[in-house]
Amino acid sequence: MRRFALKILILLALVWSGWWYVATSSTRNSVTAWLEGRRASGWAAEAAVTSAGFPLRTTTVIDGLSLLEPATQRGVQVPQLDLSAPIYWPGHATVRLPAGPVILTMPEGTVTLGTGGTRAGVRLRPGTALQLEALSGESRNVTLDFGEAQLLEVGSVQAEVTQGRTPETYAVNVVLTGLSLGAAVLEQSPLPPRWPDTFAPVVADMTVTFDRPWDRRALRDTRPQPRQIQITEIAASYADTGVTISGNMDVDASGIPSGNLRLRMRNWQGMFDMAVATTIIPPEWAPTVEQVLGSMSDTDGTLDLTVTLAAGQMRVGFLPLGPAPRLVIR
Repeated sequence: MRRFALKILILLALVWSGWWYVATSSTRNSVTAWLEGRRASGWAAEAAVTSAGFPLRTTTVIDGLSLLEPATQRGVQVPQLDLSAPIYWPGHATVRLPAGPVILTMPEGTVTLGTGGTRAGVRLRPGTALQLEALSGESRNVTLDFGEAQLLEVGSVQAEVTQGRTPETYAVNVVLTGLSLGAAVLEQSPLPPRWPDTFAPVVADMTVTFDRPWDRRALRDTRPQPRQIQITEIAASYADTGVTISGNMDVDASGIPSGNLRLRMRNWQGMFDMAVATTIIPPEWAPTVEQVLGSMSDTDGTLDLTVTLAAGQMRVGFLPLGPAPRLVIR
């Protein structure tokens, strides 16, 4: 009896090992074939692809990924990328980027994205459509440099997209903490020296309904397009200045939004001064705009406005703000 049980265990171990080998080989071969496809298209594409994770996970490790398109001189260098999933269901995948710089090259210069570690997870519903059930990501100690100049730094980034009650509806939540502007930006900005180094947490909480669910078709066909956007809150604060946006919008087949957004601006005078200093508001318009905004604000210097989007235009009351942006996902 013991000998029979041992044979069964050995057989199961062999089957399990064989399944792990097939699963990891499939992912590794797919990555290798993709790199070869880039080379066949004239790209410079280099990486070392290996497998790991035995016995419970299928993990593909991509070391020294380097891509460059000679025609445009655009490329990317990633020190290491780990693609991992449970052996029982590859639709619950995880992507990890260890601490280290990601370098983007372009004709205008080099952009360096530094992190203390990044993790992204994707959950797909079982089935042939492979609908997106959830998408999450987190990163810490993020820096963004252009050449030798630092543009910004973020202590942590957390983002989550979750499928709602209907397949085409997704809740979106993003939180940035410890956001600070780099020296290169501050030197060119009209911010006064007395302002603090970092923003308060920047948050975005909204629900987006698309014309169809996000699934495997989004990779090979056209992308799902937003049709309704419910903004619970988008908020950013810096010193005594802050902006909060909420409201609902419908989006037509051309990507033109319509609806109402509530825009609340704390210490609007500080924002106005910065807009004038950077010529976002032309100096010749400044006195008129300042007078109008002052008449609409309360005694604490807070503006509470309703921005109306209709017929492709934006306005506040009778004041036109210009064309509404088209909301199209390419």
